[in-house]
Amino acid sequence: MDWIKSNPFVAALSGGTLIACILLFFLASKAASRLDSAKEGFDTAFMQVSKYERTELYPKVTNRDAKKKALADYSDSIDQLRSLFDDYRVAEVKPIATQAFTVRLKAANKEVTKAFKEGGTEIPDDFFMGFESYRNKMAESESTGLLDYQLSAVRHALLKLAEARPSEVISVYREPIPEESGTAYEVSENEVARKFGYEVVFKGPETSAREFISALGNVDPYYFIVRAIRIRNEKNDPPRVSDAKFKSLAVEVKESGSADAGFNFFENFQADAVVPEEVAEGQVVPEGIAEQGAEQGAEPVQEQAEEAQPADSSKILAQVLGGEELLVFVRFDLTLFSPSENLPKP
Repeated sequence: MDWIKSNPFVAALSGGTLIACILLFFLASKAASRLDSAKEGFDTAFMQVSKYERTELYPKVTNRDAKKKALADYSDSIDQLRSLFDDYRVAEVKPIATQAFTVRLKAANKEVTKAFKEGGTEIPDDFFMGFESYRNKMAESESTGLLDYQLSAVRHALLKLAEARPSEVISVYREPIPEESGTAYEVSENEVARKFGYEVVFKGPETSAREFISALGNVDPYYFIVRAIRIRNEKNDPPRVSDAKFKSLAVEVKESGSADAGFNFFENFQADAVVPEEVAEGQVVPEGIAEQGAEQGAEPVQEQAEEAQPADSSKILAQVLGGEELLVFVRFDLTLFSPSENLPKP
């Protein structure tokens, strides 16, 4: 302490120097830390830039022009695809008078009912094309436009079903729309089309099911989307061997009056065939069997006049499967596409 009192200037200078050294050390440490952090960020950015420079889409003039061209081509392809659905867009579905809709509904139902009856198809007593709720009441004025569009589409679909000639139409169900109860329809996000659901249940041969489903797949003039199909046999038990009823050779010849009837079906069995000792008068036997009988000493009554024609396989299948029909359930949607929007150009 005496030395400090004796040398105040030197003591003050030494203390200031010590404090300055400590402060400089602290600042230098912080600067070094920032330098290390900055260098690390620089190295990371340098590696990323080096990586991007090696890629094809590095921002250069040529890559920019190629990217713009690709986006323009993509936009054009979307416009072309969207134009394919222009026929199924309605800019505005305008309501019609409720009385006018009722008149159209009754006329369409009469036309479809007549088509089914002419084809021999049974229909329910209360058949009204899925519009049964409007048999004795008027439609809401706000819903008549959409209902009229649905009416035209379901009339088209049911006329195609009548052309397929099912044996019976069991039911036709139309899914109600919110406008029928006075509720506004809420458009979901990114919705491009509105769908109206139908369910048809009918019974008929396989051809009627195939023709009706094919007609729904034809998008002219309405765009139908088949959502679900269920087909089952009319009988739960599979056909048995005893269900097959093949006519005898003599009966085939007697009924058809031709020696060709049924011969081709037995063609594969001629090698092991044996000619009966007695042949009914007027009965014709296949040529192969006749020749084999001649070798064994039997005299054929009559040789086959001409070569046997190919047998009709559908007749053979019908004899095995019988006349069983199919029960068919089809759920499909009528699609009404929304008006197109102008997309921003790239």
